[in-house]
Amino acid sequence: MKETLNLDEAAELMNIGTETARELADIGVLPGCKVGVAWVFLRDDVLGYLRDEVRRQTNQRIAKAEANKTLRGDSKPKRVETGVRKSGVRGNRYKEKPDLDALENAA
Repeated sequence: MKETLNLDEAAELMNIGTETARELADIGVLPGCKVGVAWVFLRDDVLGYLRDEVRRQTNQRIAKAEANKTLRGDSKPKRVETGVRKSGVRGNRYKEKPDLDALENAA
C-alpha cells in the first residue's frame, strides 16, 4: 500500500471531489505539502483527518440532539399513573381462565 498520495488519490480515499480536497489543503485543514507544484499527502494523515472530522461532526450532532431534547423537555412522553396500575409494572395480559368444573357443577 502506498504511503504517499497525490491530490486525486487523497480525494478518492476521502470520497470527496478533487477541488474540495485542494481547498482543504490550501487552508491547512488537510495536512499535506507541496513538492514543486504537486500536493503530497501521507495516507496516515489523510485517515487521521477523517477520523478527527468524524469525531467532531458526531459530537456536534450529539450536542445538537441533547440541546433539542432539553428544549422539548423529556424525549419520552410520561405515562400517566392510575390507581389501577403503576407505570412500569405489567399487568396480566390474559384473562383468568374460567373454572370449567365449577361451571359444570353449577349447571
